[in-house]
Amino acid sequence: MNTKKLIIHFSLALLLTAILLQGASQSRTAFGRETGAYAVMLQQLEHNMMHYQEKWTDTLGGKQRNVFVPWIRDHVHVMKAMKYLYPDMKSFLEFFLENQTEEGIYFDYYFPLNYGGAGNRKNIFHKRYWKVFPEDSIEMHRLPVEADLEYLLVEGVYTVWQCSGDTAFITRWLPTLVKGINYSMTDPLRWSKKHQLIKRGYTLDTWDFMQLPATREEYTKNGGNVQKGIFDIDENTPMGIMHGDNSGMYAACTQLSAMFTITGDTSAAQQWTSKAQHFRTRTNALCWNGKFYAHFIEDDPQPAYLTMDQQNTLSLSNAYDINRGLPTEQMAQSIIHTYQKLKEDQRSASFAEWYGIYPAVLPHFADYQPGSYMNGGVNTIVAGELAKAAFRHGYESYGVDILQRLMVLMKKHKGNLPVAYKPDGTVDEGIPDNWGQAAVYSALIEGLAGVSDKSSLFRTVEISPRWLAADINKASVHVVYGPSGAAISYKYEHDPVLRTIQLAINGDMHKSKVRILLPKGATKATVSVEGKTLAAGKVTIRNSNYIIVTLPAGKINRLVAQY
Repeated sequence: MNTKKLIIHFSLALLLTAILLQGASQSRTAFGRETGAYAVMLQQLEHNMMHYQEKWTDTLGGKQRNVFVPWIRDHVHVMKAMKYLYPDMKSFLEFFLENQTEEGIYFDYYFPLNYGGAGNRKNIFHKRYWKVFPEDSIEMHRLPVEADLEYLLVEGVYTVWQCSGDTAFITRWLPTLVKGINYSMTDPLRWSKKHQLIKRGYTLDTWDFMQLPATREEYTKNGGNVQKGIFDIDENTPMGIMHGDNSGMYAACTQLSAMFTITGDTSAAQQWTSKAQHFRTRTNALCWNGKFYAHFIEDDPQPAYLTMDQQNTLSLSNAYDINRGLPTEQMAQSIIHTYQKLKEDQRSASFAEWYGIYPAVLPHFADYQPGSYMNGGVNTIVAGELAKAAFRHGYESYGVDILQRLMVLMKKHKGNLPVAYKPDGTVDEGIPDNWGQAAVYSALIEGLAGVSDKSSLFRTVEISPRWLAADINKASVHVVYGPSGAAISYKYEHDPVLRTIQLAINGDMHKSKVRILLPKGATKATVSVEGKTLAAGKVTIRNSNYIIVTLPAGKINRLVAQY
């Protein structure tokens, strides 16, 4: 669908709102009005996330905490957008860090005391998995089957440092983070001796529930407790290796290495780099099926009542795996191609290919019917992560295609972007909308606009404008970190007649690299900065040619690529 048509599809009111917001202040993250529908989309996603119903302030542990979602996992995933929008990235994250158990376990969420059926989990789970806070009238739980929190808290702390530059913050919490990762790699219920990787019960990808040997009603009639059956694990629980847990561990070890480097402990940094390589090598060898990462690899035999072809089931963490850096370039492209092919193959059966898992489990998964929730439902979490991956790995047009289809959804829902759908496009429930919105927002900033911070405060930055893929020849971009106000901006202009691409960059850059996407058919270019010719490299990613230059520190008034 043509971008100009999509601008018309958005209501005039939203477009005017976006323009007014952008013009009101240069201290906010925004795209220029010349980017049309993309400027509108960015600002509307900001509005949605900043006014999300589960975003609130609460007093926890004697401090005011700003909560994006009361589940810390979801909160961390939302941080990938809120770091550009909101001043407080620390307070809620710290509540979970402060309450890590002696073993190294983090809790999943907090609820009011004895909240609905969830309050009964204290009577179901082992004491290590819950804690009561009478002074705050809340309780915190860890759903025992979950294996992702320890690496996600590392991501959370790294994100705080990136958008704030607060080295003291990471110095304070590094011992806690290491304790959490070491717990994951030593607890017999988390660590596979056989495969030397993270394991979990047979869930749907990273989701938090397992299959039951019968329907919930039948299971209860036979004396079973549904919550224990789907959430709890012990030494007798069948388990397997899920690729997404291990790509998360790979990313966490890489981030720990970076944080130890920042604090001056180069020996520890090297050790965590080595551990990261361990996860990458073993996961790629074990879980890759030739096209994408297989859903689960057996550690214990798959239970007979779970009727799945795990080897050929495509699941949502494949998109995360790419953005965490786990696959090789060839593997990353294969995953993206798999989704592209799925889009065509399923055109008559589903409005989009962004499945939680595909194919769905029959006849159901813990009573979730095929095509609902994570059992073959479609969600924008995958759309956002996949779009960002597509932009970075030579599928720029596919990245644009995903964003444009998301625009259609936003028009349908009057500016909102629900996260979960059934394949027929009906809105589904069960996932926070801002989790998916954050993934799409991140794809706009780091994928289409191509602003990627390689350290903190945009001091070491890579800029890869990909506006050509969206048929946009002029674009201005302003990206700000909410906690610090650190900002970077650029103005981009492509002249197809003169065959030039100009770029002006403004920011406190100490080290920066520009990767300029050339038009189709162009294979080489010369680059000058402030009138002086610079040595330029070239890289071809699939069918996309980029010219690469390393820039001097500070503001760049005029970079010209002549192709």
